[in-house]
Amino acid sequence: MNQLEQRVKKLEKSLQAYRIFFSTSLVIFIAVVLISSGKKDDVPDIIKAKAFQVVDNSGNVLVLMNKEKGSGQLATYSSSGQKLVRLFTSESDAGAINTFDPDGNLNFKITNNLKGGGYLAMYNTNLKEVVELGVLNSKDGYLQVNDNNGGKLAKITATTEGGGHFSLTKEGKETITISAASPGGRLSIYDNTEKRIGYFGTQSDLSCNLSVYNNSGTRIGGFPTY
Repeated sequence: MNQLEQRVKKLEKSLQAYRIFFSTSLVIFIAVVLISSGKKDDVPDIIKAKAFQVVDNSGNVLVLMNKEKGSGQLATYSSSGQKLVRLFTSESDAGAINTFDPDGNLNFKITNNLKGGGYLAMYNTNLKEVVELGVLNSKDGYLQVNDNNGGKLAKITATTEGGGHFSLTKEGKETITISAASPGGRLSIYDNTEKRIGYFGTQSDLSCNLSVYNNSGTRIGGFPTY
């Protein structure tokens, strides 16, 4: 065997060794990839932290979860930093939700009534309560509409007999009331001193009563006549 043939055989052996090496390496690499892709990441069951923030690309806080006055709270913010929604614990240890306008002023609130039951309120731009829904001590519901200064204008609730009651108010004084009593419907009209000057309704014997009064509260006409 001449020198050239020896070199060719040596080269063939080297190429064969390289083929075996690269083939083995490729098989090992593929096996590692397949095993790695089939392995699930460990996910913790509970994540604990004293505060949690979600921020935008500029680092502005958009969502905040933390502790406030000993209880948990969650708040969302606009990109300009104004508070928009807040979930928290009220002073009576009940859940509460507040929403805010673009300037950060309160415009809506849901919480509990201090004497029990739910409570909802809406505010105008002057932070005056203009609408409220809640629960009375009698556990009856009520709806109240207020003027732009928070003064009562109208209220719907229940009578002590369990019927409906509607009243209109001017400067804190009732001027008209409509109620559903046990015998039937009743309408009363009052002057600005809260003296009744007119009444129309159902009497206890289920007959109709219409009465007109003077400014002293004395009945001056109506049906039946007395």
